[in-house]
Amino acid sequence: MENDQDNIQGMSSRLAAMKNKLDIVQQFFRDVMVPDVDYGIIPGTPKPTLYKSGAEKLCELYGFTIEIANKREERDYKTGFYLAEVTVRLRHRATGQVVAEGVGEANVYEAKYRWRWVGERDLPRGIDKENLLSKEFSSRDGGKWSKYRLENADLFDQWNTVLKMAKKRSLVDATLSATRSSGIFSQSEDDFEAYIMGEDEPATKPTPPPRKPGKPSGITINFGKYKGQTLEDIHEEDPSYLEWLVKNAKDERVRVAANKLLTDSPRPERPASNGRPERAADDDTNPLVDDDMWAALEMEDE
Repeated sequence: MENDQDNIQGMSSRLAAMKNKLDIVQQFFRDVMVPDVDYGIIPGTPKPTLYKSGAEKLCELYGFTIEIANKREERDYKTGFYLAEVTVRLRHRATGQVVAEGVGEANVYEAKYRWRWVGERDLPRGIDKENLLSKEFSSRDGGKWSKYRLENADLFDQWNTVLKMAKKRSLVDATLSATRSSGIFSQSEDDFEAYIMGEDEPATKPTPPPRKPGKPSGITINFGKYKGQTLEDIHEEDPSYLEWLVKNAKDERVRVAANKLLTDSPRPERPASNGRPERAADDDTNPLVDDDMWAALEMEDE
């Protein structure tokens, strides 16, 4: 009986500690972790992914130091093949105890390193494009154009990038294991948001107000978190993003149209964000995910 009582008291203490830890982690995500910088949705995937910067912040929160425990490389100077396998070890800073290890591997035969996509005018002279894998794209004026897949002729240029990718993957693997947060990043986007806000059910997104009549810009954003939406839609949902586009968009037409919308239309009221801080309109860390997406999101594929 005494043993049972001690066990119950121990379980009760651990439960209280787990609840406190959960509250702290949720607050950490709300106050410190930056969406699309520390974690985010990779295009073509349904669930959030932990990025390298987010893994480093989680390690700092938990008091872990990051060590490279092992590195294995395979090189072939004739073919250009290169493979890197890295093991990252996380050690508790206060006790010196190893809490987790993670393994990450990358090689130049992965699609984004082995192949490159080029337009027809950039194809090498004499090559038969009919034998190449191609993708068709539509321009805004309704025209069609294609890109063709070519093998990267100089894989040696990818070696350093591949090594960094392996290190990043191993760090994320170790962090998810050490912080027991794999389950968080296996949820849908709505469930993930509900977890951060400490809600039992995913929050229902507010219905945007009806669009005011006016001449549409005809511009649809093809990058970032509002990919596929028109500037008018974004203006109703998140005017601060338009303010950021005015300062940072590469396409002058986007900058001009976004500025006109902000100038001609009153800024709609945004519903409260349940206490989650808004990102400042002039924050230069907002990502633009364009044709160079994989260069900007170098490791966020797993």
